[in-house]
Amino acid sequence: AAQVAALPGVVNVQADVIRYPQTDYGPAWIGAEGIWDGTTTGGLDGTMGEGVIVGILDTGLNMDHPSFAATSPAPDSYTHVNPYGSGNYVGLCDSAPGTWVCNDKLIGYWIYTGETHEDTDGHGSHTGSTTAGNPLPAGMADLTPYAYSPAISGVAPHANVIGYDVCDDDGGCPGAASIAATDQTVLDGVDVINFSIGGGTSNPWTDAGSLAFLAASAAGVVPVTSAGNNGPGASTVGSPGDSPWMFTIGASTHNR
Repeated sequence: AAQVAALPGVVNVQADVIRYPQTDYGPAWIGAEGIWDGTTTGGLDGTMGEGVIVGILDTGLNMDHPSFAATSPAPDSYTHVNPYGSGNYVGLCDSAPGTWVCNDKLIGYWIYTGETHEDTDGHGSHTGSTTAGNPLPAGMADLTPYAYSPAISGVAPHANVIGYDVCDDDGGCPGAASIAATDQTVLDGVDVINFSIGGGTSNPWTDAGSLAFLAASAAGVVPVTSAGNNGPGASTVGSPGDSPWMFTIGASTHNR
């Protein structure tokens, strides 16, 4: 290190550090417990998402992950109720139940990219479990080879989930796939869409994807999207987050 530091053009030499994925503290940081137990709901009943169907438009889901199990592990031990009736599903779990296996929490799965597999990217499973994943005790979220297995939970852990794969393996998410999936959420009776996908800005009144979300909103679906990974300068919220009919969410603070 001393020899490298003495080389011309070297400004600084530091020991490497290992960092780990850090998404476990989100519900506590945003005060979700007050919604769960009713202490911050302004007199409304507390809720952990019971009876709500969330559509995850993303890279797919790992369908057998414990975050999407029909009964969450102890100490939560919540048994989900399928709003379609137990054993009734939509998408591939209905048309090819021997290959695609749903349950009373994960009640449907669609693919709009021509793929024939579950989530190989991990982003959809990440956003899906952050949105509505079961509470998992420490040690269950195996992130091998990382020595990191905290207790985790989705913000609405008792909600039902439908997965919509709208992104290719190369990381791109075709607009046509997202539009088709958005239309399907209306037919499936989804209450909330999570769309943690975005890009450069476009005119929301002419952009086909933004207009699809407007139509879904008019049909009673709440479309939620991410503010993006850019910023904090002006005009750094991409589309469809710049559409006035979207709930566009970004973190303004964190505790790390």
